[in-house]
Amino acid sequence: MALIPTWYSASTKQIAEKALQRGVLKYPGLCYIQDSKSIAWVTIDNTLEYVKGDKQITDVKCIGSNLMFFSGDKLLFSYDISMTDEDKDHIIEEVKKTIGLDNYVKSSELSTLLDNIIGNLEDKSTVVDYINSLSYNKLFDVPIVNLIGTLTVPVKISSLDDGIYKVKGQCIIGGNNTTVQSSADDVLYLVSHDADTSSTTITKMQGKSITLYFIQQDGEYTTDRYITESWINEQNFASADSVKEYVSNIIEETVLDVLDEHIDAALDRKLGGIDSEDLTNIFQGGN
Repeated sequence: MALIPTWYSASTKQIAEKALQRGVLKYPGLCYIQDSKSIAWVTIDNTLEYVKGDKQITDVKCIGSNLMFFSGDKLLFSYDISMTDEDKDHIIEEVKKTIGLDNYVKSSELSTLLDNIIGNLEDKSTVVDYINSLSYNKLFDVPIVNLIGTLTVPVKISSLDDGIYKVKGQCIIGGNNTTVQSSADDVLYLVSHDADTSSTTITKMQGKSITLYFIQQDGEYTTDRYITESWINEQNFASADSVKEYVSNIIEETVLDVLDEHIDAALDRKLGGIDSEDLTNIFQGGN
């Protein structure tokens, strides 16, 4: 069987020798002695041989299956690191024992084993059945709580704790808003309570709309909603630039014409009693 050197470290030679006596340090092993900065190896006779100094080992060679350490031309020590088929089988068996593969059980046997250890899980016969029966609603601390309301017991949104709820069926917003709302589809409600003002804000989110409800302490409430770009476009609202352009056009088309008419009428009244010759003399006299 191949023997692969195992590396150890000791503070002093005395510690290394005690480790050898107690079987902690054994063949084939290498040990670095910290205080003397030397290396010791365990011989096949279970004794310690020391390599003096960091530079005594001048070369390391691997020839065939032999790992050899030299000081100059002198072979200090060597190990056979070959691995036979017997070695491989031995390693496999040791690994199987270490990780417990010899005690492997099939999934059905494992389920029964876990049931015996954990105990009966609700009304399920095995752990597998229990796991398969789990649903989102049974999970702890879910981010969105699913609720279903009925005509006899509608969900009162304002009475819910702060959080996000997906409500299906009948519900009531709360406060003085006691109208029963109904939806066959799931509707998201975001609930937030303000402890300082004792008010509640509820945001109702559907596929095409977002509505806000503000409920005061006395039950009075107001509603608001978010609008979309397409909704604004459908209202045909005028922009500031378009209004400015429109007013300018109106002034040019109407006001200027009216001013011209009034100016002409005023001139006619002022100059109506003057004959043509006198009017000509007035303008010529200005030259």
